[in-house]
Amino acid sequence: MSEEAKTVKSGTKEDKDQEGELRISPAKLGITMDKRVDLAVAVVVVLLGIFMLITSRNIRLGAIRDPLGTRALPDIVGTFITIIGIVLVVNRIRTWSALPGHFVVEEGKKDEEGHPATWVRAFSIVTAMLLWVLFLNPLGYLVNTILCLAAVALIMGDRSWSKVIVYPIIYTFVTWYVFSQPLQIMLPLGPLTHLARSAGLTP
Repeated sequence: MSEEAKTVKSGTKEDKDQEGELRISPAKLGITMDKRVDLAVAVVVVLLGIFMLITSRNIRLGAIRDPLGTRALPDIVGTFITIIGIVLVVNRIRTWSALPGHFVVEEGKKDEEGHPATWVRAFSIVTAMLLWVLFLNPLGYLVNTILCLAAVALIMGDRSWSKVIVYPIIYTFVTWYVFSQPLQIMLPLGPLTHLARSAGLTP
């Protein structure tokens, strides 16, 4: 085979390889994130921050005035969330034309092997936090927090007794002592109230 024929054959093979690379589906390239959904999520973040700022107006001011006030925390968090949301919205709009169509390259990294990301785990933890708020007074801080932390550990896939039992107990009692004794912040104890009063730990 002549050198010219070899060159033509080699060139044809390279052209086919390039055509094959161009035919790779967007899914294999990771171009599957919908820009419209991403923008909608950023808008929701802005609305969440605005909602916090509006609802914080309903918080009553304390009888004792202080430099920050009872509305300081929701105001700070609401302002921070609103600003971050606006930055995300502007960034999404500014880079809208980076790729044609409504899809862009996925962000983030692949899930850790054996620990796939799932919305069920995230919403389960949110549910556990809401239940902690609902049962804080009936069960008390000690019982309620221990059960909540144990549930979160199980949701995250931890099965060791140290993370499910020992850590929640130690963390709960340490935080309760710090807030209730040196800082004199009264935390509800539920069924343990009488026991704590008899021990002189709470009025």
